[in-house]
This record gives sequence, structure tokens and C-alpha cells, in this order.
Amino acid sequence: MIPEKMNNNHPAEVPGLTGLRFFAAFSVLIAHGTAVLMHGHERPGSVAYWFTQASGFGMTLFFVLSGFVIHYNYASLVTEGRLRGIAAYLWARFARLYPLFLLTLLGYVLVSRRHFEFWSGHPDEFRNVLRALSYFLFSVQSWFYVPIGNTTLIYAVGGSTSLTWSISTEWFFYFLYPLVAWLILRSRTPWLTAVVVLTWCALWIAISTSLFDRSPAVNAWAVGHYGPIAEMRQSRDDFAGQESFVFWLSYFSPYLRMGEFILGSLVAQLYIQLRIWKPADLENAIGMGLFLAAAASMFAISYLEYGPDVEMNVFRKMYMNFALAPSAALMVFSAARYHNVFSRLLTSPPIVVLGDASYSIYLLHFMVLMIAAKLIGSTVHTDFFNTLVLILSTVATLVISILLYSYYEAPARKWLRQLWRDDPTRVAAAKS
Repeated sequence: MIPEKMNNNHPAEVPGLTGLRFFAAFSVLIAHGTAVLMHGHERPGSVAYWFTQASGFGMTLFFVLSGFVIHYNYASLVTEGRLRGIAAYLWARFARLYPLFLLTLLGYVLVSRRHFEFWSGHPDEFRNVLRALSYFLFSVQSWFYVPIGNTTLIYAVGGSTSLTWSISTEWFFYFLYPLVAWLILRSRTPWLTAVVVLTWCALWIAISTSLFDRSPAVNAWAVGHYGPIAEMRQSRDDFAGQESFVFWLSYFSPYLRMGEFILGSLVAQLYIQLRIWKPADLENAIGMGLFLAAAASMFAISYLEYGPDVEMNVFRKMYMNFALAPSAALMVFSAARYHNVFSRLLTSPPIVVLGDASYSIYLLHFMVLMIAAKLIGSTVHTDFFNTLVLILSTVATLVISILLYSYYEAPARKWLRQLWRDDPTRVAAAKS
């Protein structure tokens, strides 16, 4: 390997990660699109059934990528800039997430059934919306399990605002990160960091599987404390109901998902430490193998998680959080460090454009899908018809998202960052 000069103050772009962000968003889009537009066709083991499981990988990849990007861009700022540096970091994250978040939140509230019921003389459910909105506006809706009316906080606003749970979970990570960064930077050599990565994976696998094994006891406590709405409704050997306390704790809340974010930050530390050596041709070839291995393991583990004929196993116990995190981390590291056919795909101009628009894709896609579902009605159509509608809806989502990113999301972020009265070079332009 050939040494390459490091630049800690102004980290170089890692364009392959932007491409990966698109594939994370696309996984969620395809999963939700299949569930909404091909409902009734997703027989266990069918292609449609497997498409609906893709969102699990998409969310894990998002969180691992987020941890990588935050550590790569902000480690120096939050550890050396003291309180002013931390404030600059948090403002940069606010400028990145809030403009589009507030726009889509407003849109989902306005088109929600509860809003129309308010104007038709049935204000009770809309009062529940107002009760939940304070959590959403401060992006803490995933931090707490709160029954509201006949639903729970994540779903209380309606209009697909439940998608914003991941933004809330991200904000928990952002506030936690200055401490995480200080701890990770104690690892000063690549070998030590690699050992910490493996140790962290082992620890989080133990935590996740232990929680699953104790889910009946957790469920019993939750039902006694919160009432019937917290009930898992299904056997612990199957998949928990999405409004249950167990599902919230294991999937929505930041307390289990932080394992993925911190793993991403640890992998970024390893990448930074190895960056002084430019990979030679042989290592690049090995890197291509690592990327392929990560992709193959993603498919294999997904089968072990969701296969209808698969018995209980360690991956199925972690289906709500950490099962795919090591695969995603290996994929992120390989995409960042190595140059090969996969990195060229991830850095191709169309993929980079779509990667830039990935946040818009994530927040907008469900609205497009619901409009498409309304247009085709509840009649059961052929597989061909529903597949065609799914393709058209996907294309529409991508086009609208690119426009929304170009003419609203990016300009709003730039304007907000300019409001920060500090040396602009201290606010890293994170691509997450």
C-alpha cells in the first residue's frame, strides 16, 4: 500500500457512500411499494413477499451509513471545537434534516383522515394529533412509547408521518455522538479499532438476542403498564405487531438501533486510520470480494430472518434491528475504501444524483404510493397491472424527489447553514 496524505480538517468526499444512500432509500421504496400496490399478491416465498422485506436492510444501511458519515465529517469538530463546535455540528444536522421534515410533516397532517374529520365535526381524533405534534416537532417521537387514543405515538398524527420515526431516532444519535466520538477516538491504531468493531458486533448480537428471548416477560410488563394496545398480538416466534411495546423497543426506538449507528462510526474510524495507505491493485481486488461477500450475506441473512420455512435462529431473533448491520458495515467500508467496478457504479453520475435525493425519496415515497393506491382502487388486479403501477410510481417518486432536492431541500439547507455565524469552514458539509 502507498501512503497518502491525510487531511483531518477538511475531509475529502467519499462519493461511493452517496450512491449507497440511494440503494438504502430504494430498498425502502420497493418494500413499501410492493406492500401497498401489490397487496394480496405477496404470498409467502413469492418475489413480492421478499421485496416487502427489503426495508429492513434499507433502514439498517441508513443507520450504519449515518454513523460512518457523522464520524468521518464531525469527529474533529465535536471533540476539538468544544461547545461551539458541538453547536455548529447540531446546527448543520438541523439544516440537513428539518426543512424537508417540516414540509412533509405539514403535508401529511393536511391530507390525513384525522384532519378532514376535524372539519367535518369530529374533532376528537384531531385533538390526539395535536397532542402528538409536539413530540414530532421536536423529533422525539421514537424516544418514548406513548399510547394516544386508539393508537400509539408513532402513528398518532396519521398520513404516513410514521416514516419520520427514523429521523427522531437519528436525532437521538446526534445528541449522543459527541460522547461516542470521544470514546472512539481513544482507539488509536487500526488493529485495535478492528478488534473493537468485532467486539461491538458480538456485544450487540448478545443484547439483541437476549431481549428477544425475554420478549414475553417484556410484553407482559408492557401490557400491565400501558394496556392492551401494547400487546405483541403474535407469538414471539413470529413477527410482533407494529404498535406493540416490544416492536417499538426493538425497531423504532433508538435504544436498540444505536448499535448500528455506533458500528458505522467505528468503521469510519478504521477507514480514517487506513486512509494514509492507498490500496494497491491486489487490495482493491480483495475489496471487490468483500463487497460481494457483504451483498451475498445480506441475501442469505434475509432468508434466515424471514424465510417462511426457516426455524428460529440467531438472525431471526434480531430481525428488528442488528441482524444485517455487520453486512451493511462491510459494504460501507468496501464502498468507501476500494476502487473497482462496484465503486464506479456507486459513483456514476445518475446514482450520485439519486443518492443526493435519497432523503427526499424516503420522506416522499409513501405519499406517491398512497395516491397511486387511491387511483387504482381496492379492486384486485393482475400481477402485471400492479407491477406496472409500481414501476410508474417508483419513477414518479424518483423524478419528484430529484426536483424537490434541487429546488427546495438543497437551497434551504444552504440558506440555513449561512445563518450560522461562525467560520464556515468549521461546519462540515456532511453527505448523509
